[in-house]
Amino acid sequence: MAEVWYIGVDQVPESLAVLLDGRDRARRRRILREADRRRALAAWVLTRLVLGEKLGRDPAALSFDRTCTHCGDPDHGKPVVETTGPGPDFSLSHAGGLAVVAVSSDRTVGLDIEDATAGVQPLAPALTERERATCLDYAGFARLWTRKEAVLKAAGKGLEIHPARIEVLGTTLRALPEELGRPEDYTLRDVPLPAPYVGSLAALGPEPSLSVRNGAELVGDAAAAQVFPSPLPHSRIHA
Repeated sequence: MAEVWYIGVDQVPESLAVLLDGRDRARRRRILREADRRRALAAWVLTRLVLGEKLGRDPAALSFDRTCTHCGDPDHGKPVVETTGPGPDFSLSHAGGLAVVAVSSDRTVGLDIEDATAGVQPLAPALTERERATCLDYAGFARLWTRKEAVLKAAGKGLEIHPARIEVLGTTLRALPEELGRPEDYTLRDVPLPAPYVGSLAALGPEPSLSVRNGAELVGDAAAAQVFPSPLPHSRIHA
């Protein structure tokens, strides 16, 4: 089971930055563009609220280990929420005016989203020859790109691996660097999101069932109260 939550960036007020810890704030200060800082705030506020309810903990008290499982660097690995036992895996993404987080309690996930109308020139060197043949327009490129990056996020490598080293045709992973495992170890599915956004979820193991939820109420309640109970009396999160 995987849950995907989304929120409009402009629906997350600056006042909810109190949820971020010192490390989060320092990372956010290093982001140069204000628009990117707003997206980062929205993504991490949503992530903390969802994980806080799921774990029954204060979202502001959550801490994350970012140690890279491949090289041991303490700062650039896939974030893992620190718990006393096994915790949920999660992956977040943001583009344009939307922030999204995927959470799963039983498998590793990777999530990516793009604005299908952004119209940025496709990165041809990032695609294989067969992939380029499937991209008839920017919307097609955006969808393909989310699938490729979702796989890299699930593998915990992000863009440290050149995206042309993996190949995705449709929602099937066809080629993968040996160090990331076998293509058949991963499953891919598209995530329905508000237009004009497209998203993809990659998972290790069989394709998970998927629930897509609007986080506006969750964020709105936190903003209105500026109190972060854990959990809320009637939790919106399902284990």
